[in-house]
Amino acid sequence: MRIGARQAEKWIIWGGCLITLFFWTAFNDPFNAPKSWILSVVGFWLFGWIIFQFKNQWEIKPLKWATLLSGIYIITLGISFIASGNKYISFFGEYQRRTGFLTYFCLIIFFLSSSYIFRLDNVRILETALIIIGFISAFYGLLQHYHHDFVPWSNPYNPVLSTLGNPDFAAAVMSMFLVANFGVALQSNRPTWLRSITALNSLFLLVVIQFSQVRQGLLTSVLGVSLILIIWLYQRKKYISYAAAGFLVVAGSLSLAGMLNKGPLIKYFYKTSVSYRGDYWRAGWNMFLHHPLFGVGPDRFGAYFRQYRDLKEVTRRGPNVVSNAAHNIPIHLAATGGIFVLLAFLSFTAFILWRGLLTIKNSRGDQQILASIIFAIWIVYEAQSLISIDNIGIAIWGYILGGIIVGISVKTPKESNRQPRERILQPLISGLLSLIFLIISIFFMGAESSAHILNTIPIPRTQSDLNAYEIAAQRPLNYVFKEPTFVLIHAQDLAQGGNFQDAIQVLQNMKEADPHNFEAQNFLAKIYEYQKNWAKAIAVRSGIIKLDPHNYANLLQLAEDYKAAGDLINAKPIATLITLIAPNTEEAKQALTDFGK
Repeated sequence: MRIGARQAEKWIIWGGCLITLFFWTAFNDPFNAPKSWILSVVGFWLFGWIIFQFKNQWEIKPLKWATLLSGIYIITLGISFIASGNKYISFFGEYQRRTGFLTYFCLIIFFLSSSYIFRLDNVRILETALIIIGFISAFYGLLQHYHHDFVPWSNPYNPVLSTLGNPDFAAAVMSMFLVANFGVALQSNRPTWLRSITALNSLFLLVVIQFSQVRQGLLTSVLGVSLILIIWLYQRKKYISYAAAGFLVVAGSLSLAGMLNKGPLIKYFYKTSVSYRGDYWRAGWNMFLHHPLFGVGPDRFGAYFRQYRDLKEVTRRGPNVVSNAAHNIPIHLAATGGIFVLLAFLSFTAFILWRGLLTIKNSRGDQQILASIIFAIWIVYEAQSLISIDNIGIAIWGYILGGIIVGISVKTPKESNRQPRERILQPLISGLLSLIFLIISIFFMGAESSAHILNTIPIPRTQSDLNAYEIAAQRPLNYVFKEPTFVLIHAQDLAQGGNFQDAIQVLQNMKEADPHNFEAQNFLAKIYEYQKNWAKAIAVRSGIIKLDPHNYANLLQLAEDYKAAGDLINAKPIATLITLIAPNTEEAKQALTDFGK
């Protein structure tokens, strides 16, 4: 392997580990923000490396197809980004998600780099990494379960967050690590000490996943382990492997039905949260049907969710419970990217699936087991992606593994010596691209740190305190990139300090820049209501109906505004509408009390 390829291999694997493990409590978003910065810096180093690989890799048919499909995927995402109404969010991603165009571009670069580099004879570094990161994730999850976490998180969930900030994400990534460790333990050609360690690590991960109380983590673990065992049995007793495969299909179908509140296994697998995901899927599909060509823009699901959710979702959980992801990656990409992104993604995924099955079919013995392990881990990622989101710390392994699957399906070609031009230019270009995104990340770090510090400052009680507070509130906006969430916080701080004029101006600017920003418009209406400026409050809340047609809380407040303005003629029909669409809510009771039948 070339020296440059060895470096790229380490950037891929250890970069992936760092992305999953790293968080920083000094930031307002301690999880996704730093992960996205690391992803960008490493991804663009790899992009500089890939530039010099296209010509040679293009001659290898599977890698030619991998390059084509990756390029189409990036181009369709880029077109959706260009068509988006909010370029900042579509490029950098929704706050505390960060899965915009930039993230997907870097993930695809990780995929392509992995496909160019890895073959069956150099994939052991992946096993090593997944053993180490699996143990660290489980150990930290165990500390959290027993309330010995070294970070005092403000956490409304199960305490097992690991390094991803959410039990669902923690269980999903640990199930991938569990399958990797189990696979190593099953390989007879590996040292006994290593097999013993990975077997214990598998049990350790299983226990911590159970502590997380996330059932899909257990189910995907069983799925991955079962796939490996089927191949292992196939090498020994084919008829037993066929029976095991049949059992897995039947058991998997019944489990899936149970999760969807159907069949005999409902009490074991159904959770109310699955119904919530169904709400998100319907909203995403409705979003796609109304924006079929280019979607609403990468990572813009949350901005349009209120508009395209149905009344069933609103009355189930209340109008203020929203989502900024479809919790199903194909639906999410369809809604945010449109039909071309969806087709590109499905083709990309189908290609990886085909290459994985082909590799398992064409390999024998230990190599077949090794290929099946990598394939099984990737299948675990794909399975969880149908009911979850592309969290950066999980998605990185889905794309790395996808690339490795393509790479190991290729017979290792004889490599020529690296040319002097590549030896000099590649590190230079990779370093320059990484440096650019490191500088960009530093700007974001400053804003995140300033926002976090602002949260620690008590509410001002004197004029001098207020002046200092306003200066601190301005700091997150003193950087090149102005995060819309921080702009909204700034407007709220201005209003809290009594500076309504500037707060209104900031909110109006936000409304003009992004007409789908519900939070900015809702807060603007509250300011007008506080000022008893009923005409302007009515105008804003009437506009909100277009963004959130089923929001009966907004409808009630609009009726109250009309009433305060002395316009009962317009107020009563709105109040009557609330009692019709949401009769069993507190808002309906309030409407009856204030306006009668």
